[in-house]
Amino acid sequence: MAKQYKKILKKIHPKKKSWQQDKPQEKVGRDYLLLAVMGLTFMFMIVGWTNFTIVNKILYVALAVTLSATYARRHYNFTENQDTWAMRISYAAIAVATVAFVIEIYQQFIA
Repeated sequence: MAKQYKKILKKIHPKKKSWQQDKPQEKVGRDYLLLAVMGLTFMFMIVGWTNFTIVNKILYVALAVTLSATYARRHYNFTENQDTWAMRISYAAIAVATVAFVIEIYQQFIA
C-alpha cells in the first residue's frame, strides 16, 4: 500500500530536474499596452514641454517614472530588495502624479 502511495505521489508531484530549477521562469506577455502608454507619455512630454506649467511637468515626469518602474519590474530580474524599492518608487510617483492632477484640476476649474 505504501509503495502504491509513493508511486501516485511521484506521478502527481514529479521532482524537477536540476536544469529546470536553475532556469528562471520566463515572463509571459509582451506588455504592448504598457509600451504604447509609455511612448505616448514621452511623446507628450517632448512635444508639449515648453507649453506645460510646472504642475504639468511634475505630473508627466511622475507618470513617466511610474510607467518605467512598472516596465522594469516586469522585465528585469531584480533581487527582492531591488524589487521592493522599484515598487515603492512606483507607488510614490503615482501619489505625486495624483496630487499634481488634483492641483491642476483645482487651478483650471475652481480657482
